[in-house]
Amino acid sequence: MKTPNAYLFGKTLERKEPWTPAEVEAVCRRAAASAAALRAAGPDYVLDTLDAVGRYCGDKRGAWYREVFRQVREYSGFSKETVEASLEVLPRLFSRAETEKRLRLELFLPGALDSCVGREGYDGFVTAVPRGVVLHVGAGNVFLGIIDSLLMGMLTRNANVVKTASGGAVSMAHFAQALKKCDRRGLLASSVAVLSWPGGDLAVERAAAANVDAVMVWGGEEAVAAYRRAAPSGTHVAGFGPKVSMAVVMPSAVEADGAAAVAEKIAFDASVWEQQACASPHTVFLVDPALRRRDPLAREFRAALAAGFEKTRRELPPGALSFDEQVEITRARGLAAVDRAVGEAALASAFPSTDWTVIAEKDPAFRVSPLNRTLYVKCVGSLADVEKAAAAYRGYIQTVGAAATLAERKEIARRLAPHGIARVTVAGRMMDGPTGSPHDGTFPMRELVRFVGVEGRPETRDLLSELVEYARAKSPFYKRHFKGVGGIVSLEGFRKVPLLTKEHILANTPPDSEAMFTAPVAGGIYFASGGSTGNPKYIFFEGREHDRTSRTLAVSLTSAGLTADDRAANLFVSGNLWSSWLGIERALARTPAISVPVGSALPLETIVGYLNEFRVTAVIGLPSFLLKLAQYCEADRSRRRFPLRYIFYGGEYVGPEMRDYFRKVFPGVQVRSAAYATVDAGIIGYQCPRCEGGVHHLFESEQYLEILDTETGRPAEGRGVGELVVTVLHKRHMPIIRFRTGDLGRWLPDPCPCGRGDRRFEILGRCDDRVHAGGAHIFVNDIGRAVAAVPGLSLNFQVEVSAGKGGDRFKLRVETKDGAAPRPGQAEKLLAAIREHCEDMTYSLDMKWLQTPEIEILPPGAIERVRRTGKIRRVIDRRVKT
Repeated sequence: MKTPNAYLFGKTLERKEPWTPAEVEAVCRRAAASAAALRAAGPDYVLDTLDAVGRYCGDKRGAWYREVFRQVREYSGFSKETVEASLEVLPRLFSRAETEKRLRLELFLPGALDSCVGREGYDGFVTAVPRGVVLHVGAGNVFLGIIDSLLMGMLTRNANVVKTASGGAVSMAHFAQALKKCDRRGLLASSVAVLSWPGGDLAVERAAAANVDAVMVWGGEEAVAAYRRAAPSGTHVAGFGPKVSMAVVMPSAVEADGAAAVAEKIAFDASVWEQQACASPHTVFLVDPALRRRDPLAREFRAALAAGFEKTRRELPPGALSFDEQVEITRARGLAAVDRAVGEAALASAFPSTDWTVIAEKDPAFRVSPLNRTLYVKCVGSLADVEKAAAAYRGYIQTVGAAATLAERKEIARRLAPHGIARVTVAGRMMDGPTGSPHDGTFPMRELVRFVGVEGRPETRDLLSELVEYARAKSPFYKRHFKGVGGIVSLEGFRKVPLLTKEHILANTPPDSEAMFTAPVAGGIYFASGGSTGNPKYIFFEGREHDRTSRTLAVSLTSAGLTADDRAANLFVSGNLWSSWLGIERALARTPAISVPVGSALPLETIVGYLNEFRVTAVIGLPSFLLKLAQYCEADRSRRRFPLRYIFYGGEYVGPEMRDYFRKVFPGVQVRSAAYATVDAGIIGYQCPRCEGGVHHLFESEQYLEILDTETGRPAEGRGVGELVVTVLHKRHMPIIRFRTGDLGRWLPDPCPCGRGDRRFEILGRCDDRVHAGGAHIFVNDIGRAVAAVPGLSLNFQVEVSAGKGGDRFKLRVETKDGAAPRPGQAEKLLAAIREHCEDMTYSLDMKWLQTPEIEILPPGAIERVRRTGKIRRVIDRRVKT
């Protein structure tokens, strides 16, 4: 029966004769021919295929598992328990959740393999490309090491040639068969080759190194050096090995957990894979000056280690040792016995078997073990002694397994890092390096790609062009919405892109649709944007996008004056999918100020108590609530003892009357916008100390703002008034492109005295069927339903909002039907209908954030019409004057 020990791009074969240099060169050239197709493969294909491989390999009832179990046991000599534990790693290692996390944490630039991505603080973009063909050189009996190297090669979409240790060729060829079985498209399986040749064959090594783009060498120092010599200058060589590791035990761990528990963890670390992994401990240092004076050979801890090895031997039995391995252990025991005779050492072992050995020595030097559960114990007076021992093996010690507190582990890392250690972990977990942890001081996956910079800040038209194409390609909604729109090569061309309305968002976002999304929802946050009664819009921000929005809001607050001297109270309303309270909290965490997250749900007496207690210098909230706070403080001046410097408002307009009132109640206070923002688009504008009223700077790096004439749809000229239309430049998961905010505004062309280069604009009120007043989103459609519910009233009505000392005033004019005169009680019935149909407004009325509406019942034709069209202007906002 044939036993395949090689795999070439989809085919297994049994190879008995050695590989010649010409054959190896041909294999590498064939791998290069497959690299282009794999480089173009999408990430989902690669990740899903590897996930399927992990699940297939993890099926203990399957023929593949049974066969690879037999093979690994045969060539490694490991016990069946050790082999089982090793194979159990594969499903998790290859799972999509794990590989996605690994790409994110080890490549550092998610998405760079598929596109050019921005990098914070860098003027340009970065893309990552596979090196091409990677030669993976494996060594030793730890099956997972070379598997993991191949996995990294496939994740980075390289073609891969695997050179295994002589004993591992059969199991690696068998693994490649599992890859072929699970690879529906065949791109991964047809870009992998598995070979084996004797180490030190210089001609073969040169042939391989000269015909690949990168070499990953896992092995001894000689192997790494040999491939560095063999590789031409154009071949990238990354060497990993040889490495050994140590354990450190602090008195705090023995006191907290007991010597037996600590020793058991270290015995386990020294038993996994028979101590053959780079992370396996060879020497354990007991840092205890009192113990060193009292018992320098650590009798109690030796006994605890012996018990720990015995327990581990039952749970994870040792494998069969070769004659040479047994000789090395016997030799180490013999030397220890000689030292014991002169009082310099102590020995405990499983004699007559070679299953485990503990050797305690007075000499504090680090010792390299003969492996197979042989552990040296050194009792030292301080971490300085450990540092000295590590220095003698500078560059060779990889892992420190520490039985210590977190503070002590940090101290160990600080002391030993200069001597080349790569990681400090907890004792008992030395083999379990978490995803994202460096290996030998670096991230091996980054060795498998080349990073290319696209330098220079992109022009606005480039960002807009890329955004439109991305949305068109990824979002079903935008694919329809942009039908007929050509490529964007200029700002004039961008103006041909159709506008986005709130109705579009409502129809293409959850709960009814996800058509606006460019990818499935994952790792982000939902907010509700002000839809009319019962119909909110749900806006999704991917996690990194929301972080960016939080940072932008933090910049807005600090630009307006917030400093490290401030204690800022967040008085927005929390919950109900509202974004304001959470957004302010996340932003404040990124400012130098101290956050006092009070909210506005408490009684005013309690809120003011907190403001006094924490000596709050800045409050942030809805103007309607801030007005109530001011009125409460004005009613009794003794209530306020907090030294208020800033009032930051958001969500509604604050007119000159309200600003004057705030300054009257809080002398010297500065009243500023926290930001000009919408839930849909995020942070659009900010105020500097020289901005007043509705004047804001545009966040030019985040948003593209157009001000369009409401009649022509063309850009408003000069200081002409128009609707603010915004495009979010960096929002990809749910793109917002040419969104009609419903706000009126104008550009202010003169430079700001503050010296900032971001252009200024002024907000001048609302132009659509929604108005913000008294903490409420008031929709014309809701008012229309209320009017229709009252007999005798027509649907000719007009809303007027104005500012006053006591807060926003709301007036509603309604004409009667068919020339009928106003009837008694109609106004009262209309007010009751408004409370029924306008939830937000009802809440604001109950909270006394909005004054009771003034209702005028008028005869037909009494409401002024627009001369040119004869239409009624539905909303008049008199809080802002142009």
